[in-house]
Amino acid sequence: MSGTEMANRIAGKARATLRQNKRLRGGVVATKDALWQARVSLDAARRGAVVVEDEYGITLLVPADERAHLRSLMRRPGDRPAFALMDRLLGAGDVVFDVGANIGVYSVHARRRTGATGRVYAFEAVPATADRLVQTLALNQSADVTVVRAAVTDTPGTATMNVFPDPASGWNSLGSHPMFTYDGTAIRPGEVVEVPAVTLDGFAEREGIERVALCKVDVEGFERHVFTGAAGLLAQRRIGVVCFEISEDPLVGEGGTPSEVFDALGRHGYRTFRHDEATDTLVGPIDPAVEDKRLAAEPVRPYVANYFSTADETLLRI
Repeated sequence: MSGTEMANRIAGKARATLRQNKRLRGGVVATKDALWQARVSLDAARRGAVVVEDEYGITLLVPADERAHLRSLMRRPGDRPAFALMDRLLGAGDVVFDVGANIGVYSVHARRRTGATGRVYAFEAVPATADRLVQTLALNQSADVTVVRAAVTDTPGTATMNVFPDPASGWNSLGSHPMFTYDGTAIRPGEVVEVPAVTLDGFAEREGIERVALCKVDVEGFERHVFTGAAGLLAQRRIGVVCFEISEDPLVGEGGTPSEVFDALGRHGYRTFRHDEATDTLVGPIDPAVEDKRLAAEPVRPYVANYFSTADETLLRI
């Protein structure tokens, strides 16, 4: 008898013994089940999606390919000034525009401040990202936030969005330029998608919106296009506070300058203040030309700065 035949005979006898002994068979089955559960749990821990709560108490579903960035998703110091302003500024019944909503953390925080009588509109153009936005809203009992699946720019119709591969989807924009990681690695958009395009003026008229308490704009360098498309709202001072970011790489890719962004607001009487990280205070109102030079001389490259613009400075001191 060969070794293989001998092994098969022994295995067969073992299986027969197990079939005849219910207690032993049950123990073996239970052990196998436990081992499989442990294997699946370990596999999920290594590669699966996780549900986490960020520092603002917002629940997020983090896909497996973004788990390496958990810290930046859960702790976002750059968002703290805007979130603190929302806490002071917003109240029940207010209207908020979240332009470039991404996965929706601003929309959730705004919804918590405006209550059931308020209205929050989350604009997100890229379909896959908009799906994640809807997911975040559902996880945080904020499904009554209105998701607008469109790009916000200066001309209604359609627009071409350049889509970066995950986990860099936060860089999706109307620009096709590369973006750079902290170690200087260039990442380019992986695909393009045609999406509807709206202006804030046209949207507000269509929805019958008289006043917007807060308009947050994060469109990766294309902020002035959003402000151009909101010229009517701004000229009539129907937006209380605009908060936005000036970031070097996206702005260079768009081909504009910081002063052009500031001027798009300033021509309507809006004065812009910069959040100073060192003192955690608002500095300003800034002079666009001076701020242009300051950013150009910024030793930290690429520079990123948060700004708040308003025609009524008392709103920033509430």
